[in-house]
Amino acid sequence: MKISTIIRAGLHQSKLLLNLFFIWLTLGWKVRKARKAFEKELVKSGMPSEAAKKLGKKYSSVKDEVMKQLWGSVRKSKR
Repeated sequence: MKISTIIRAGLHQSKLLLNLFFIWLTLGWKVRKARKAFEKELVKSGMPSEAAKKLGKKYSSVKDEVMKQLWGSVRKSKR
């Protein structure tokens, strides 16, 4: 194998990891913002805040599952 091929593959892999990290940051921010707005609307409509927080946690758990899938696929591709 040529050294240039190995270097190129390393650069592409680092770019992929950087993009995934950026996705993780922005997705976390957007989900947090949406969860807070969702909880606020539920409380406005008369739901107790504790129940609204329980429902709001589902947003975060879905984001965590999506990120697990993405990171899992990256780890499989390294092998």
